[in-house]
Amino acid sequence: LRHVSPRDVIYLERRTKLAIAAGVIIFTTLMLFFTLQPALIFRNNTPTGGDMGAHVYGPAYLRDHLLTSFRLTGWSNDWYSGLPIYRFYMVVPALFILALDVFLPYGIALKLVAVAGILALPLVTWLFAKLARLAFPMPELLVVASTLFLYDESFTIYGGNIASTMAGEFSFSIALALTILAFGVFIRGLETNSNRIASAVLLAIAALCHGIVLLFAFLGFLLILAMHRDPAKWKFGLPVIGTAVLLSAFWVLPFVLNHAYMTDMKYEPQPTGYGESFIDMFFPLHTIFDVIITGFALVGFVSALWWRNFVASWMGIYTVVLAIGVFVARESLPIIGLLWNPRILPFFYLLRYMLMMFGIYEVIVAVARFVSLERTAARVARTGEVQTLAPSPRSRLSFNVTTAIVVSLICVSVIGFRFQELPFAGIRTAADGSERYGIGPFSVPRSNDGFVDGWARWNFTGYEGKNAYGEYRALVETMKQIGEDPRYGCGRALWPARTWGSLLHGFHSRSRA
Repeated sequence: LRHVSPRDVIYLERRTKLAIAAGVIIFTTLMLFFTLQPALIFRNNTPTGGDMGAHVYGPAYLRDHLLTSFRLTGWSNDWYSGLPIYRFYMVVPALFILALDVFLPYGIALKLVAVAGILALPLVTWLFAKLARLAFPMPELLVVASTLFLYDESFTIYGGNIASTMAGEFSFSIALALTILAFGVFIRGLETNSNRIASAVLLAIAALCHGIVLLFAFLGFLLILAMHRDPAKWKFGLPVIGTAVLLSAFWVLPFVLNHAYMTDMKYEPQPTGYGESFIDMFFPLHTIFDVIITGFALVGFVSALWWRNFVASWMGIYTVVLAIGVFVARESLPIIGLLWNPRILPFFYLLRYMLMMFGIYEVIVAVARFVSLERTAARVARTGEVQTLAPSPRSRLSFNVTTAIVVSLICVSVIGFRFQELPFAGIRTAADGSERYGIGPFSVPRSNDGFVDGWARWNFTGYEGKNAYGEYRALVETMKQIGEDPRYGCGRALWPARTWGSLLHGFHSRSRA
């Protein structure tokens, strides 16, 4: 007989948990990567689609004109009378692009940075949960929650999800991933009195990646701090936040103080009142999904308060604060200025998805506990003997492993079969000649009910992959020749802004967050 020591048991548990975590992270990340069309990401072309094409210009101008003069912001004489470069838009993601551009073609570098925030979110969510000392299997379930958020197609330009990123909001998704990681580092730092520099640097970089995520990041840090009564925590946290303010001030202060010069996109505060309501904004999915997500989220929040789970309680309180913020920001914000209030919703949605996972776990634990009590009561009734109650299922590895696997598989399968981008899945031909998409014994008719994978395909085929590219290139070359000809010079290519307005997407550079 082999004797198993407590050390062996602990090692087996750690290895099992790590295997589950690696499986969930790798599987969800691969699914996201396949959705984003990896073959096209690594094709040497110029990305386009939505506002993505408008972002091609900026990093190249920064590389060719500003960095050579040791500047991160400046002025361009392009677009009629010129425009400020990286004064009202975030420069750090552009620097990421140029770092990759050193050894990769420019178009590939831009596309890799564009998808970086999406691909990083599952991993940084797990790191956040581990740093916050959430017990297994919550880190893994939060990874699934972040994946559900990324695939949410109920909004397309607010930021954070795949759809918004394909619309050009990749700076937002990068900032969001960095912010989630920063939250975890800060929470651990408050506990261990360490990670001061890491917390401040991550917070500053996140703020420099997107002006709206900046609000979510700093407010989140302040709320984490506010939930601690110990003066020592404040003595640790306030210098961290203050240092992040100073590190990001070179860009944030001019951005905030000069907001009067930003381009106003003239978006109306939501809801407009024309067939829209706050109910529609907070619950944009099918009624069944809204009920499931919100119901479990409420269970998660209440149970967090009951069990004094700091992280889940913080998420719940912050979700309420963000919901209030959607109301308050209808008329923009004081000092900060322009803010379209629906831009707050992605943070609300993400935290609600995460709270949902806490609720799902609590319900599963309650059901398991109820079944165990019923069985114990039945044994007492049958034998008349005193029975020992089984320990809480929370402490059982087998229970937690089963919960992690089953919940993850259900959620990932719903997404994977909808978009038909599951890793290791493929298309099969049935006996009747119909095509089916499946993995293992499971299959569905071949179809695709989502649109973000098609959006990624459109963006990343680039200008060069469009049918009219030859005609477009000939037009641009002709315009170039005319502009360089001293007989003609460079004239206008478009109607004046006062004729068409300020919303010429893809042509007018927009100085906005």
